[in-house]
Amino acid sequence: MTRRRCRPRFAAVNTQFGHQQGFSLLEIMLVVVIVGIMISLATLSIGSVSDDGIDEHSRRLKVLLELATEEASIRGRELGLRFYQHGYEFSVQVLEVDAEGVSGWIWVPLDQDRLLKPRNFGEDITLDLEIEDEEVTLDYERDTEQTYTPQVFILSSGDIAPAFMVRIRPSFASDGIKLAVDELGTVEMSRDEF
Repeated sequence: MTRRRCRPRFAAVNTQFGHQQGFSLLEIMLVVVIVGIMISLATLSIGSVSDDGIDEHSRRLKVLLELATEEASIRGRELGLRFYQHGYEFSVQVLEVDAEGVSGWIWVPLDQDRLLKPRNFGEDITLDLEIEDEEVTLDYERDTEQTYTPQVFILSSGDIAPAFMVRIRPSFASDGIKLAVDELGTVEMSRDEF
């Protein structure tokens, strides 16, 4: 039995120049570094707003608005929403009887509610409010000296009155996230510049 000699198989060799075709380790490392820099730049440009928690606060407000609308419809009660420069709070309309036996409807903030409790973002995040295309000057906090009244009403019919737009943004920046809410309770969330 004769043995056949097998030729070993190697990478393709360019016989004209006498070296192998392919990429060197240096070329591969250079490509990896360039791709890494491009990804970092893209992340920084896209994530500049979300780094401040604006996205999370906006999504939470959207979900809470939808929840409040459903709760008002299911329980048949009127809810309210009041915005401040650095937060917001929900309230409920209740019937109160005073010491003289006179009854009347008043608004009571839902301070003890597990889901609809007041939210304060701190001074790093600011809210801008427009009601029916008119800018509203927001208080810093609840004024206990005045009669409490919400700015937005969430009705037991499931409607919201009036339509409004709230912008959540870092305090010293102009870009943020806008939530536009119509009378039917539909919430549209988008990035926005002030």
